[in-house]
Amino acid sequence: MAFAGGILVTTSVPALAISSNPAQSSALASSARSDNLDSQTLDVSAAVEVATIETDGYTVEAPPPPPPVEVAEVQAAPVGVLTSVAWPVLYPDRISDRFGPRIAPCSGCSTDHDGVDFNSGDGTPVMAVAAGTVISSTDAGGGYGVMIEIEHQVDGETITSLYAHMGYGSRLVDVGDAVVAGQQIGSIGSTGQSTGAHLHLEMYGIDGVRFDGYAWLAARLG
Repeated sequence: MAFAGGILVTTSVPALAISSNPAQSSALASSARSDNLDSQTLDVSAAVEVATIETDGYTVEAPPPPPPVEVAEVQAAPVGVLTSVAWPVLYPDRISDRFGPRIAPCSGCSTDHDGVDFNSGDGTPVMAVAAGTVISSTDAGGGYGVMIEIEHQVDGETITSLYAHMGYGSRLVDVGDAVVAGQQIGSIGSTGQSTGAHLHLEMYGIDGVRFDGYAWLAARLG
């Protein structure tokens, strides 16, 4: 039994623990834990030839074109005619007099207002309400003062817009000129039979009968 026990101790205890000499065991342990290991090196013979890659001999070819894709022929769709309109002034909600009956604001002013008076501010732009041709442009429009008239074709109808009381020297178009909707044609003033700076806008058809230009524009512009 003692022999068997000796075998068990010998085979199960690490080798470092077998020595009965403490100094020898310590030396062995230090040797096992030593970090002063020589690094590995590789000696290359001087006879080995280093190859060089030549790059000048390479060429780049463009990739082949993609295969053609057959597309069904598309017929051009008819283009509809879009009629564009615009407010004649900035801030079109600033109105001093609307279309229709009113109390005359001055001696000689009408009590049945043929247009609508916009108060956007002295010198602010006056714009064409739609594309058309200038048929009248003058600084001497009588009670209208500085005035311009433009004839339009809107929704198949001939309509004329009249811009009055504009400032002297502000007219930017002459008779025969073509204009587009929103194009500046003059500036607000207070010429002719006027009590203050504003744009007087009148609109009428081929019969010459005036209608409410503000309502006509609001119906199209919201």
